[in-house]
Amino acid sequence: MKILITGIAGTGKTTVLSELQKHGYVVIDLDATGICRWRNKETQEITEYGPTGRDYEWLTRHGWYCDIDKLKQLLSTIREDKDVFVAAITEDIEDLATEFDKVFMLVADDSVVKERLNSRTNNHFAKNEDEQKFILKHSKELLEKIKEFTQVDASRTPTEIAENILNQIT
Repeated sequence: MKILITGIAGTGKTTVLSELQKHGYVVIDLDATGICRWRNKETQEITEYGPTGRDYEWLTRHGWYCDIDKLKQLLSTIREDKDVFVAAITEDIEDLATEFDKVFMLVADDSVVKERLNSRTNNHFAKNEDEQKFILKHSKELLEKIKEFTQVDASRTPTEIAENILNQIT
């Protein structure tokens, strides 16, 4: 089964993947694969995010897009008898979601998201106020494009979230 774990930045997608990997599952964090890239929304030109973050205006003009063909190719290399968990939120999330058998959306209060973004050490995205403001507005709008999903309370511990997800696929 191909399972997508999505949610706005700070809801714990990467952390939950790590927890699922401890259970022996195949996991893919699309942010770490090169399959997703920043693009100018108008020109589709690939660009770089940069090490210090971006402002609200830049984020409005650019998006994090998945190369769906490359994703399909990657997923085709996973044995059919293996469950694979993929984590991502992308500008083209509605197209991305159709490639999966099940979609789990991690949700948490804005205060939880901000606290996690400010304290995380594995990623510098969304450390500044403009980025956080953008995420809390725009990312929620992106997720509204997904037609079918199972909502998961992301304010719980990573172990509890992973167990919740596993209970719903077995």
